[in-house]
Amino acid sequence: MNGVLFVWLCLTSWLPLATAQDYTCSATKPCAIGCCSNTGVCGLGPDFCGDTCISNCDSKSECNPGWGMEWSQADKCPLSVCCSKFGFCGTTEEFCGNKTVQSPQCSSGSSSSKKTIGYYEAWSVTRSCDRMYPESLPIGSYTHLNFAFAFIDPSSFKVAPMNAGDEALYKRFTGLKSLYPDLETWISIGGWSMNDPDQPTATTFSDLAGSADAQAKFFASLISFMETYGFDGVDIDWEYPVAEERSGKPADYQNYPAFLRNLRNALSSTGHKYGLSITIPSSYWYLQHFDIVEIEKTIDWFNVMSYDLHGTWDSSNRFTGPYLKSHTNLTEIDQALQLLWRNDINPDHVVLGLGFYGRSFTLTDPACSKPGCTFSSGGNAGPCTAAVGTLSYAEIEKVIAGGAKVELDTDAAVKIVTWGGNQWVSYDDSETLKLKLDYSNKHCLGGTMVWAASTDDAQGSAAAALSKLTGRSIISLAATSSSADQVQSCRLGECGKQCPSGLKPAQRSDGKNKGNTGTNTGCPSGQSRLYCCPPDNMPTCQWRGGAPFCNGKCHDGEVEVSSSLSGTGSECWTGHKVLCCTQNAANAAVAECKWSGSAPFCAAPFSKAGCPTGRDRLTYSNYGAGGEEPCITGYKSFCCDQPPPYEDCDWYYHGGKILGQIPFQCTGECPAGKASIATDPSGCLSGYGSFCCSSPATTNDPLVAAFTTRLEKFIKNPVCKASDRQYTKRDDGDRTVTLAKRHDLAASDWSGLLLQISALAIGRAGTYQSSLMAAEFNTTYGEPFGLSLDQIHRSFDDAPLVDTNSRTESLMCMGRNAGNEVDDYERSRSSVCRRGIDASLSESNGTKLLLNRNIGESEESQSSAQFGLPTWGYIVDGIVNGHMTLVYEQLIRTNAGENILEIVWEVPDDSYRETAADRWVAFHFHFEHLANRGGVNRAGIYAIVAFHAQQYANSNRFSRVDGNEHQGDNRRAHILQCNTGSEANENTIYWYPGDLPNSATNNLPVWAQVVTRFGNYLFDEDLITEETFTGAQRGQLTTVADDSDPCSSRRYFDWGEYRQSRQFTPNGNAQGQPSTEDSQNDNDEV
Repeated sequence: MNGVLFVWLCLTSWLPLATAQDYTCSATKPCAIGCCSNTGVCGLGPDFCGDTCISNCDSKSECNPGWGMEWSQADKCPLSVCCSKFGFCGTTEEFCGNKTVQSPQCSSGSSSSKKTIGYYEAWSVTRSCDRMYPESLPIGSYTHLNFAFAFIDPSSFKVAPMNAGDEALYKRFTGLKSLYPDLETWISIGGWSMNDPDQPTATTFSDLAGSADAQAKFFASLISFMETYGFDGVDIDWEYPVAEERSGKPADYQNYPAFLRNLRNALSSTGHKYGLSITIPSSYWYLQHFDIVEIEKTIDWFNVMSYDLHGTWDSSNRFTGPYLKSHTNLTEIDQALQLLWRNDINPDHVVLGLGFYGRSFTLTDPACSKPGCTFSSGGNAGPCTAAVGTLSYAEIEKVIAGGAKVELDTDAAVKIVTWGGNQWVSYDDSETLKLKLDYSNKHCLGGTMVWAASTDDAQGSAAAALSKLTGRSIISLAATSSSADQVQSCRLGECGKQCPSGLKPAQRSDGKNKGNTGTNTGCPSGQSRLYCCPPDNMPTCQWRGGAPFCNGKCHDGEVEVSSSLSGTGSECWTGHKVLCCTQNAANAAVAECKWSGSAPFCAAPFSKAGCPTGRDRLTYSNYGAGGEEPCITGYKSFCCDQPPPYEDCDWYYHGGKILGQIPFQCTGECPAGKASIATDPSGCLSGYGSFCCSSPATTNDPLVAAFTTRLEKFIKNPVCKASDRQYTKRDDGDRTVTLAKRHDLAASDWSGLLLQISALAIGRAGTYQSSLMAAEFNTTYGEPFGLSLDQIHRSFDDAPLVDTNSRTESLMCMGRNAGNEVDDYERSRSSVCRRGIDASLSESNGTKLLLNRNIGESEESQSSAQFGLPTWGYIVDGIVNGHMTLVYEQLIRTNAGENILEIVWEVPDDSYRETAADRWVAFHFHFEHLANRGGVNRAGIYAIVAFHAQQYANSNRFSRVDGNEHQGDNRRAHILQCNTGSEANENTIYWYPGDLPNSATNNLPVWAQVVTRFGNYLFDEDLITEETFTGAQRGQLTTVADDSDPCSSRRYFDWGEYRQSRQFTPNGNAQGQPSTEDSQNDNDEV
């Protein structure tokens, strides 16, 4: 999907070529294009390629302008573009004369809000920073999420993961539907790299489309895959058929539509309504090879990749050149979509691509940064995406925060950012996204899609900006209540009608006029609306606010349902009455919103009343809920908690909308499935308009109820054992039979619960169901067990590279200790990790220390402290007390450029093992520099990670313990992480072993005591000293100063050409001669 379009050929590309080329020729000087006639001029057709031709006589025109197929490659141009009199295809006046393309037009509306699709890059979990796990996606902003990518095995034609770790993400990705019932999760198959010529899958799409046998294998595999993991649709991203440079074949043009028809039939045969879409390019060069007219008959929609229009590849393209141009230029997007309109493609089947990233360049001349100036190369790589010429939305935000200059390119509808003297990037923000959304709505497009949801920042800022424009804002949208829950919420009925099926009228409790509860607001004379509730959640109601001077207010424990000037009694002279009902599960959502602004002067002229802190405006009205004194100036605002309990809201039969069969005769009726929240006669000659919303979710909502059930089952038996943990190894020993019984949850329910808790803790789901689930967790689990969602979130923030579900599992399995352990480091967070620039131990910077407890994620010194597993505290005690035997030390330079000191000890007995196969425990100390601390050069370490190992990896002649898996048998225990930023500065903190005496931690939590004691042991035993890194028989690294470092006492390591040392010990038993070998990547997630 995020593939580079190496050429953006305007359809007029032949015209500049014609003017630039030398069109003289001879028998020995052939034409670059066309035939050479005996007049010495190049051209096409019979006048040049017939009897008068002297060279290149077999050249044929692109299309037939009327001289016959003998002289032409094709009778017509691809994509219905125009054929010029010279036999070339194009779209400008030179080709088409006065013929124009009629683009679809919609005078107003929100057609593109129907679908908002986000692509999720599975590899985003491997970035060195800004990692994005599925639980971090702001799912309330999207209608569909596409997992990018799966591949197709070139031999078996079965669906295959793109990367080894993708399978572990599939169910986490589709499991997001447990937080948002309207969300669809699709699998996207293909992507740019699948067709790279150097890949074994280069021709797989072509082979598949041309073989019925291969298709049968693929369809069976795909259906099984989608059923297994819970995907709702498939998106085919073939980049690109036919194109030779993209491994295509001429037969692809006809084979692709036939393949898609067969795929649709296979999906339909399952009885499941699976969706089917394809991606298409925005360039004519590649789009000409898609039979879009035939394909449209089969698929649900086209995802148009209307980004990557320009990039560093332009520099080698003779038609574009190294000129600054934005990658999402709206003018060029319009030209691209005209190719679809030429072929009468239904705009409702077109989804416009948007970019949550930017293409960056290095300016040739720093003084020339406008479009049209030149670039010398791609822009500097971002710290997290690490790709020259590309920056994520999150990285661009950081650049802007650093003082970059931002300008609006109105013609292209993009923002241009310049900084650092010679850096340039174009990107979209809320302002330019609006321009593109307005364009989409104007041309009746069926939706928008984003590449990529996973390049957003940690707060989902780009998604939030888009959501506000599509109406799916995470601050103004709640999930639709599922069909099974439509009778679970109270609602106002229609005028003069009985309650909907399954609901009964709530009863009044006030005075003598007891009976059915309702209001006549918004109804014709003699009619009223009943307040309808489920029989098993029936409130009692009464009108409050006595006439004539009414000041209706509900009491504590009540919710305000509606308002009226009379209720069931005398009419108010001032103010209004309110209908108040006892609060219960069926109407609790009503309390989430309240009208703001008091008549007659509700707000300043032409403005709306403000909302209190924590609430945002959902709509506004002159009459509030409908039965109130109207505003003379301004409007009243309907202010709701975030996210609000209502979704899919709009005014019906209200001024400016469709006003019924008779103009301005408003009926005030809501569409089926929606309920009236407020009424207003404004814009109506008679009757009322109604503000109608889908019924809100309640705690009885199936998703909320399922979450509660899972949580309650866990609470009954809040015990984890190693054999059932989802994110650690499986215990193959007999020791587990002595462990306590695990919680009463199936593995799928346990993994589902972890996903939900992680997403709730991150807090970006943005659905009303998620807010109900969050309240349920904090009340049902958080209060009795002392662990809140906020504490879980804080633990994520301090370990941004650690798998969120893994961390959640560890915290849940700590039981009542979890909250204390999260809080422990916050109460004394600056005592162990310190700034390198600090000269004395008394200085403090107040920056967080992280002590994650994985292995048994606890510093407690008991093997059984956590489901019978050895805690890291227990293991450290074993090392310090001499119970373990040192095997080796080794310095490693990872592919990502991190420095690791690996120290391995042999495990003496089963109390230190998780499984019977565990033979060693390995500690990784991530180090950066040496700093002079009180006259001693100490290693600056920013993270400690530990794991068990079972065997040596014999990938080269310098064997090490095998720790290649960051899950499973080699799952990491993140013991300490001092800093979480991607760039070090004077305030970055480190752990300096031996720098803090044991006595200094006597009054600190246990974790601080254990890690300090460990550091002093490592220093005293000469395991981590200056000699470890620079000694002639040990690390043999040299050190250099960094003149830009504000801490002059720090020196950094020069590795030369080496990647790892030989193994050594303090007494020199193993020589430390450096090696160029690189045996494994860093899987420590720090």
